[in-house]
Amino acid sequence: MTDDLIGKSIGGYVIEGQIGRGGMATVYLARQTSMNRVVALKVLPKNLSEDGAYAKRFEREVAIVAQLEHRSIVPVYDHGTFDGQPYIAMRYMAGGSLDQHLARGPLAAEQVLNVYTQIAPALDYAHSKNVLHRDLKPSNILLDETGGAFLTDFGIARLIGDENPGHTITAQGVVGTPSYMSPEQAQGQPLDGRSDLYALGIMLFELLCGRRPFMSDTPYSIAVMQVTATPPSARAINPDVTPAVEQVIFKSLKKKPEERYPTAVEMVAALRTAIESPGGFNPHDTQPNRRSNIRDTQPMHPQPGGTIYLTPHAPAFTPQRPPSDYMPAPVSVSQPSVRPVRRRPPGGQLVDEHDDRRGYRVRPVGDHRFRDRRRGGAAARPDQRTEQHRG
Repeated sequence: MTDDLIGKSIGGYVIEGQIGRGGMATVYLARQTSMNRVVALKVLPKNLSEDGAYAKRFEREVAIVAQLEHRSIVPVYDHGTFDGQPYIAMRYMAGGSLDQHLARGPLAAEQVLNVYTQIAPALDYAHSKNVLHRDLKPSNILLDETGGAFLTDFGIARLIGDENPGHTITAQGVVGTPSYMSPEQAQGQPLDGRSDLYALGIMLFELLCGRRPFMSDTPYSIAVMQVTATPPSARAINPDVTPAVEQVIFKSLKKKPEERYPTAVEMVAALRTAIESPGGFNPHDTQPNRRSNIRDTQPMHPQPGGTIYLTPHAPAFTPQRPPSDYMPAPVSVSQPSVRPVRRRPPGGQLVDEHDDRRGYRVRPVGDHRFRDRRRGGAAARPDQRTEQHRG
């Protein structure tokens, strides 16, 4: 698809290619002329720029990330508006997203541990600043050219104490991606940091097994499974997952928040012990993701048409152990993480609005309107989102 912004300048940034496109925005590879550096430029399209709700999301993401200064959180350099289109300039992550690598098969255990060792302190740090991510998934974990892992996309993060009416949470809809949504988030209940840790557990299962624990053909049925279903055995899918590692997964996916790990760093410490213990997951005895190992990934570069490709043979991860004393307590959110549904498609569909970047907006599990519509409502779109750097 031809992009009419490629080659043009926006607010001091010359757009050189397209990194990814989502339902809300497009992310471009751009060069900041004043500093002669490459950045990722997220631009809200004109058709959405006129919608105040989308513009406020941009503003909220900037406001939240501005409070978070951590080596494993993608920093925002600049933001502004050009010709009526809001944009955000961020650090360019040349290694792509975790879900790009996952698309080529399960990851080796040391890769998973290295990624989690880096992002766990960042997530706990965000929680210590009263910020819940609420949309953790492989596409929101970005990698640099050395294998460093970074959290990104705080567009639907919840800032504790934010009473802005535009962010008010009601019982009419839940924001998030059902495949990674905690049971309490799916039900529209109050959240704390352990909701994000549940998403880490979902990701852990997926990274080691190459598939998600709960899969179905509608967002609602996936959300119901998060609330009611027992996760399948990871060992039955990947025999190289040992009982010790599987227990870490099961504990991370407990339905009750108080039964999960209290912090991300504690979860990673348990995972490290499980992997390194006698009989633990031996990454050298299995062949996951050998076609495109994260340890062998080079920067992405724009093709003439603005596309991006991955090439092999880049430096390996540098393991980073989290500080042993960095364990912030879980942070509470006084309001359930749901938002009003703004539009309803014909046919009484379960999904009131689908946004390719933000995931699905669904009503809380248990809502009587679900029970009525499941019998006669139209089928909803499956939860499938794999693109890197989605806008």
